[in-house]
Amino acid sequence: MMPLKPRLRLDSSALPPSSYVQAAGFESRPASSHSHVSSFRSLLLDMQVYSPSVKMVKQPGTENTVSRPVFGDHDKVEGKVMLDPSCSQSGRLTISIEGAFEYSTVKDDVDDDYPCSPTVGNHRHVFLSSSAIIHISPTPDPRSTIREAFGVRKRPSASSLNSPACRSCEFSFEIPSGSRPGEEMPPTFSSTTLVKNRQRRRSYMEKAEVAYRVTATWEASDGSENQAILEAPISFQPDVDFQSLDGSSIEPESWLEMPLKSERPIPFHCAVTLPRPQTFSRCSSIPYFVVFTTTPRSSCLTKEIAADATIAISLIRKVTINPQGPQLPPTPPETPPPSDESDSPFSPATPRHRLLKRRVAKLTTPSLTVVRTPRTPEEPFAAAVKYKPLPELPQESFSETRTLETQICIGFPKRPRTQKNLQAQHNLPDGLYKGKLQLSKDMLPGVDWPGVSVKYYLDVSVLFGQDAVRARVPIRVI
Repeated sequence: MMPLKPRLRLDSSALPPSSYVQAAGFESRPASSHSHVSSFRSLLLDMQVYSPSVKMVKQPGTENTVSRPVFGDHDKVEGKVMLDPSCSQSGRLTISIEGAFEYSTVKDDVDDDYPCSPTVGNHRHVFLSSSAIIHISPTPDPRSTIREAFGVRKRPSASSLNSPACRSCEFSFEIPSGSRPGEEMPPTFSSTTLVKNRQRRRSYMEKAEVAYRVTATWEASDGSENQAILEAPISFQPDVDFQSLDGSSIEPESWLEMPLKSERPIPFHCAVTLPRPQTFSRCSSIPYFVVFTTTPRSSCLTKEIAADATIAISLIRKVTINPQGPQLPPTPPETPPPSDESDSPFSPATPRHRLLKRRVAKLTTPSLTVVRTPRTPEEPFAAAVKYKPLPELPQESFSETRTLETQICIGFPKRPRTQKNLQAQHNLPDGLYKGKLQLSKDMLPGVDWPGVSVKYYLDVSVLFGQDAVRARVPIRVI
């Protein structure tokens, strides 16, 4: 009988021996529910961003692709910033997150006799801004004087000479949620479309973009170094209802009929019918019906309207920038000033294991920043931002309404099918028009967030002689 060979089994729950010490400069990754790590580097700063998913995007001006962190609703933007050992031993590290809406518009200044060049305007609005400020000072030697006197001096290795420990700071930003139904933070988006002026002699470009980024800024206290800035672009994609492209052509189960209104009494009524709910993907289309009924019923008037009425369907987009910050939670009570006896090397006014509330210059409302100082020189800093008011914004507002597409039809070419039931036949309209508006994936998605909004409307009108009926129906484009 052959003797069995011993088998080695690893116990994942076993602790390391008491003599095990983690090497300085190699901090373990903090506990996080996110499984993807994206790295960004500059000369003096390194940043790691932890995200639930990533996507590959092309770098501007090159064919190279890089990974970009992607976050959704109720996620936290977490990561770590590491300072290069060559950085000054004392300074200030600022970590911030920003969301901005940028819109470049073309205003047509066209005169009947003298066509003028269009005016190009750039509009940028920061709708999300949060930051954490960490003051870093030299790390003192943890050994006491007695240990210094009686300690056994070891011969330093060549790799440890003149190499300070790696300094790092962990950060965590909560993604805000809307305070009312339908209020959602806009998704990451970028599009450039072709816009023509009214005389269609020239073409211009219109650009719309929603971008998010995490920025780390290092400033040395003694001014011996230039300010170091590292930006990490991130993407925000909120959770939306799944819509298959194959299912976009299926007829909706329910429809909503809305009447068209006139300025004075007229002998006919019109209505537009849309799918319910009025939410459409940018890769789909908007089906609709326009119907009319004479009151009282008149076969002669029905024939005239069916042959000569003009039906116009327009897709309207309204972009509004209103630089007014959203309401903030009530200001927490001030924290009493810390004792001057604190020996923390990282912030002279920050005692260990204490939460601070700092005031940031040029802000009307104080921000709440939680900073945790390390227990050991090897432990990274940690900064978590609860909320942060928007910075002071210019008081100028911007609003633009533009017609994206228009469909015009003369007459009502169809008549509802005859029903055997007399009551059902009586309730049928005298004529109908069936149409479809094709949307585009390059369209700017609808936005409803404090300070910025992008709304879509379906403008429907029916003209017959001197009479006109109109309606503007709000729709949602995602």
